[in-house]
Amino acid sequence: MRKALTIGLLLLCISLPGAARQLPFASERVARIAAAVGWKAPGDLGHGRDSDHFPFVCQGKSYPVIVECRNGFVDHIGLDIFGKELKEGNRLACDFVERYLLETLLDRCAADPGYGFKPTGVSLFGNWEEVVEKGHEGLLFSCSCAEGAGARMELAYDVDLPVFTISFPTTLKVLTGKDKDELENAFLRDLSASGEAKERPVPGNLKRVGQNLYVSENGYWEIEPAQNSAWFTKRGNAYQPLCAASHPAESVITLLTGYVWDKDYSVKASFHQYGYKKRETTIPLSRLLDHCFDEGCTPYAGIESNKNGTVVATLFLVNQQLGYCHTFRFTINASLLDKRDGVFLAKAYLYTPLNHPHR
Repeated sequence: MRKALTIGLLLLCISLPGAARQLPFASERVARIAAAVGWKAPGDLGHGRDSDHFPFVCQGKSYPVIVECRNGFVDHIGLDIFGKELKEGNRLACDFVERYLLETLLDRCAADPGYGFKPTGVSLFGNWEEVVEKGHEGLLFSCSCAEGAGARMELAYDVDLPVFTISFPTTLKVLTGKDKDELENAFLRDLSASGEAKERPVPGNLKRVGQNLYVSENGYWEIEPAQNSAWFTKRGNAYQPLCAASHPAESVITLLTGYVWDKDYSVKASFHQYGYKKRETTIPLSRLLDHCFDEGCTPYAGIESNKNGTVVATLFLVNQQLGYCHTFRFTINASLLDKRDGVFLAKAYLYTPLNHPHR
């Protein structure tokens, strides 16, 4: 059955004469679900529209399904529950719930009882079908997370009367439905599509540590040299991030924790991927950091060595809630710090579980 399904999916991705190219799937899971529900992609998906809606009939009852494409890939399929506005700020959790409930229907309707997709560790309480029937309008939901204890989401139309509750693990694989290789490919794809850099505000906890030198200290991660700190100088009434060859260690930590102002630096990064693959790309440092911050990562940078005009630093971008970090080992020519321009070299390792940080 798996062989037949794979052939079918390959056929879905072949362009028909005179038709728009079928968008590829972002993960095998999304492709399998799309095939199981019999979804046929409209020709203009990804070419002027980014979503598709269609009914899926299970045991004589029709359920609304949504398919969404992002950055040129079919990235999500699930029951249409939340709508675009409700998903803002909670997309991972909302996508998971929509996909999980569609998988629940597939378990119920599949001719082959061994055709289940669903992850373990998920609990449902209440009548989720009522939410599907009533739709987005007036829907309220809350989602809470406790470190190590997963997430709990309540959906209701009356704040005091939840219709149903779902509890689920907050691992990245469960939430996204992607394996490590698919996560890495999506990271690089989304990174290239990231927008303009965002300037970070000056921290409010600055303390003076030298002549015209101020520091914001926001803790360490696991080992003391990896710190979330930034140094600033003062010009008139304004603070500027420190970026000077006279203070190479402090300047590099400041840059890597996100204070990239004025001219930007670029990073020539070698991404070491699952399956011993390697991909190289050059991207503005600010865009790389903003993309990781948007994922919910906190930066911690440490200096490995600072000699002969070269700074070697490690940056951990840590997502405690989802249990992973991205690790970048930078090699930086200190003379670039005075120029406020140039290219940093880096080796990168993505989505490392927090219990096995790459050192």
